Amino acid sequence: MKKILLVSLALSAFAAKAHTESDSSYRFAGDHEYARFCKAVVTDDVKMLKRSITGKVGLVAGSRKNVLRKLLSEDGLKCNGSDLIKFSKEREAFKVNAYLSE
Repeated sequence: MKKILLVSLALSAFAAKAHTESDSSYRFAGDHEYARFCKAVVTDDVKMLKRSITGKVGLVAGSRKNVLRKLLSEDGLKCNGSDLIKFSKEREAFKVNAYLSE
């Protein structure tokens, strides 16, 4: 019984470490307050993108629609030197690209 407990603890510790390492495999330069937008594209996570947009309501613009409009504008947010739509195409983030192109 003790062996099973030790094995399961070791496996869960390995899984936690693997999860932590995968989260830190991305490096962001610049304004880290907006890094979640780029990470949402890299991971093709529409929910993270929507949460990030909602989090900037009141700071960037008064509504989610206007926040997205400002982020997508010509002088808006850049990820790796590209705007969000171009970056999502480069990273083949099809779900995020579909959401941004609506």
